Amino acid sequence: MAPDNEQRVEQYVIGRGLATEEELRDARRLLNQAEKEGRSMSLTEALVKAGGLTPSQARRILAQIEKEPAGPAAPASDDAALPKITVPGIQLLEKIGRGSQAIVYKGRQVSVDRIVAVKVLLSKAARDPQARQRFVQEARAAAKLSHNNIVQAIDAGETPEGFPYFVQEFIDGTTVYDLMKESGGPLPEERALEITTHIAEALVHAHSRGFIHRDVKPKNIMLTKEGVAKLADMGLARQVTEVDVDEIGKAFGTPYYIAPEQVVGSAKIDFRADIYSLGAAFYEMLTGRPPFTAATPQQVMQKHVTAALVPPDHVNKNLSAGVSEVVEVMMSKRPNDRYKSTEDLLVDLRAVAGGEPPRIACERVGKQDAWMEQLAEGKGVHEVEKESPPPPPPSPFAVNQLTIILIALLAMAILLHILRWVV
Repeated sequence: MAPDNEQRVEQYVIGRGLATEEELRDARRLLNQAEKEGRSMSLTEALVKAGGLTPSQARRILAQIEKEPAGPAAPASDDAALPKITVPGIQLLEKIGRGSQAIVYKGRQVSVDRIVAVKVLLSKAARDPQARQRFVQEARAAAKLSHNNIVQAIDAGETPEGFPYFVQEFIDGTTVYDLMKESGGPLPEERALEITTHIAEALVHAHSRGFIHRDVKPKNIMLTKEGVAKLADMGLARQVTEVDVDEIGKAFGTPYYIAPEQVVGSAKIDFRADIYSLGAAFYEMLTGRPPFTAATPQQVMQKHVTAALVPPDHVNKNLSAGVSEVVEVMMSKRPNDRYKSTEDLLVDLRAVAGGEPPRIACERVGKQDAWMEQLAEGKGVHEVEKESPPPPPPSPFAVNQLTIILIALLAMAILLHILRWVV
């Protein structure tokens, strides 16, 4: 298939919701593999093999594309279906992205002559109260965060046509998702480690202010032309103290990167879910593939809960010592077996980057194996959680170092007092 036809197929299936971008990415990997092996494969054939399309859908798509004129006319018809939107104070320049719920424009903030990104909730999603609420949460959460590794929020509101919008910093660069799609394989370890460290620093900032992201993934990691990684899309972010009863028992997140506790719809989602998702994205950067794959999103999510993780250094034999242990701790099934804080994660990431072993990961690695052994015996997640013994109490002979110093100072003071009395 010619490259221009491939682009039209991609636009067709994404624009009409026939395949997800994850399925399209899997198809691209199959194309790259076929090219390496000298085999001929079209994008539609790859999408069928990846499970994104049925054979009959692929035939209908090709027939429809042949009827439509080539060139810019095809995407223009997709834009024509979009509602007319006017954002106060913003000159909309071009559409730069579209998802299942929102469309993103490149615009100019007229008052300060600044290029910005404008995210507008689509008309169908705008009628959904829960979707509107999550969109507002994104604006409010992002507005409270200010960090070099977080896409900066600027403004939020509602258009005259009644569509919620969110104005944020425009990143003139790409995403980790696109970077991996272009490479067709793993990123250099040094680059993957640098990106993960940047996002960990962003999460330290967000977590310290009581916010969790809940959807860390390669598509939500922006890369500037200077190489700085920035965490984007706070649409699923919420304060740790907030509990939405409507979300209990529901899985929120992206299947390839979702934490086990999010899969089962736990009401207790905290910063450790972000550590898991970042670990899954880190895994993919290091190996060129997601940690778990399956025929359906539901099966992928189930694997996050029950399937054993193949260590990344078993997939990519060229990884340096220590980096695999960091990923394994980040992606431990039980939140309690992951890093106790995002700051601890940063300590190990910086250690590995400096050529040193990850001290915290080395102490904690192996706990997931015991967890998986119990799961293999047929025990449920919650059953194993209950059976896990609490951490041992501190030894009665363990004395705080500060206490020793205070006792020594007190003894010296008493000795000096006695000496003065004797003299």
